[in-house]
Amino acid sequence: MSLYVVYVPETGHVVGAVDAVGVPRPEDPAALVGAALPLRVPTAPGELASLPLPARDLAVHAPDAQPGVFADPLAYGVEQVDDADPKPALTRLREWGEEPTFTPDSLVVTVPVADASRPTPVLVLVTGGQDVRVLHGEIPAGQDAVELAVTVSAGNYGVLALVAGWAGALTTVRKP
Repeated sequence: MSLYVVYVPETGHVVGAVDAVGVPRPEDPAALVGAALPLRVPTAPGELASLPLPARDLAVHAPDAQPGVFADPLAYGVEQVDDADPKPALTRLREWGEEPTFTPDSLVVTVPVADASRPTPVLVLVTGGQDVRVLHGEIPAGQDAVELAVTVSAGNYGVLALVAGWAGALTTVRKP
């Protein structure tokens, strides 16, 4: 069997994993996920929000066996290992625990500890009726939060928040 993970290169987050037999090593994520990989989160009783990640925005990696990636893929990332022969490696990400929050005209993403040496890439998907809003940003070096401009009315929204180095959050966020 061969383990393949599908990940978001922008932040390194694994968003899916499969253990396949007799499958040639796929280079194209669409070979594993189709046109898009839909992540789903309940926003109300009986309601699911879908946050599709287009295959063109994903990549595939074949790491060594890591059984935990099947149970919680968003807790893992693909990062470059710094040694004499740099190559991608599957790593367990730090637990985040912070929920994104809405302000009147933005979504605030906060991490527990600031990275003093470099900016931290952030990718967020927010449901909005039939649309999905894709928000790109970064937490500046030495800071622990970013405000991403988005205007939504009151209600519950499915949110996928990916902050490089931190476990991903697939959650429901209420806008008062």
